[in-house]
Amino acid sequence: MTNEELFEQAEELTRAWESLKVSIDDLSMTNAIVKHDSYWCNYFFDSHQSSNLESNLVNIADTMLKVSNAICPKE
Repeated sequence: MTNEELFEQAEELTRAWESLKVSIDDLSMTNAIVKHDSYWCNYFFDSHQSSNLESNLVNIADTMLKVSNAICPKE
């Protein structure tokens, strides 16, 4: 794999990290709110916002696997 290809893979991981950071911040905020407002928890799940978070985390995992396979295809 060339340096340019590795750089492209590093950029993919950077985008995945940025997306993961948003998910971590969302979970931290959700945790803080739930401790003080149990009704918000119901809203979060009833409005399917939790599925957005789940989808984001699945996309991050897929990106990480894709990068791993690109760097080490036989592993």
